[in-house]
Amino acid sequence: MNQSVLKSKFIGALIGTAIGDAIGMPYEGLTHQEVNATCTLPLEMQDGRLPKGSYTDDTELAIGIAESLITNKGLVDKNHILQRFIENFDRKRGYGFGTISILQKKANAKTLFGTGSYGNGAAMRIAPISLVYYDTPTNLYEAVAKCSEITHAHVLGIEGAQIQAHAIAIALRSIQSTHSLDATEFVNEIMGIAKQDVYKQKLHKILNLLNEKGDHQLVIDELGNGVEAFNSVPSAVYSFLSNLNSFEDAVTYAVCLGKDTDTIAAMTGAIAGAYLGVEAIPSEWIDCLENKDFIKNLAERIFHLKST
Repeated sequence: MNQSVLKSKFIGALIGTAIGDAIGMPYEGLTHQEVNATCTLPLEMQDGRLPKGSYTDDTELAIGIAESLITNKGLVDKNHILQRFIENFDRKRGYGFGTISILQKKANAKTLFGTGSYGNGAAMRIAPISLVYYDTPTNLYEAVAKCSEITHAHVLGIEGAQIQAHAIAIALRSIQSTHSLDATEFVNEIMGIAKQDVYKQKLHKILNLLNEKGDHQLVIDELGNGVEAFNSVPSAVYSFLSNLNSFEDAVTYAVCLGKDTDTIAAMTGAIAGAYLGVEAIPSEWIDCLENKDFIKNLAERIFHLKST
């Protein structure tokens, strides 16, 4: 693959995460019906619980992972990542209770949650791991598990992050052309790493929904729109695959699902940005994004790390 194309994809994955997060932030918690009654299309950056263009903990945690990977030359150091999380901590971003407790006490995730959390917190922040390990699936699988366990030790939380990470990796390896990416092959490749029945079932439903061109409510009913990893990661994958050639349409679709809008849109944005590259992201969205140059620089530094 042309190196300038791959670099654009790296930047697209991280900027796409932050853009989806910021676009979805004002609508978090609203139902599909409430989002559609509230928003006007095309979507613009809006004020919410944070000023327009601001990202939430989804992106802040991804930034911490990216910083740690750069410092450690691509190696996943759990203690160092946790330290980056602590130093970057900003309560206004909306960190979950469990994550706050872990950061404050440096507690073990299983100590707080027993079997661990199965929320989507590990999946939403995982894009930097995909950038480093996109070309080595086995290493990616193991690195994601290691990174997830810092806060999400439940098998469903970890597998959700692994599915999201592999979706980003496949998108990075895929070249957009006149022949669109094959959605069936895409889902089947992800299904190859799925071990839990709930993910196998929902990944299979993605293919059915693509064939039926399911509306938002059907997608919500079949895939979900909640904070659990199994109720949001499949929805992000579907939002991407049902709008393959438009970053704007993919993220807009994700937001219009309602409920956990910032996280589903952030995950969708990561996959779509990795596939289409940063040039496909609307410039008016990027112009409004908080810390856009800093996030772009992190992606560029990971790209150079991989290139040397």
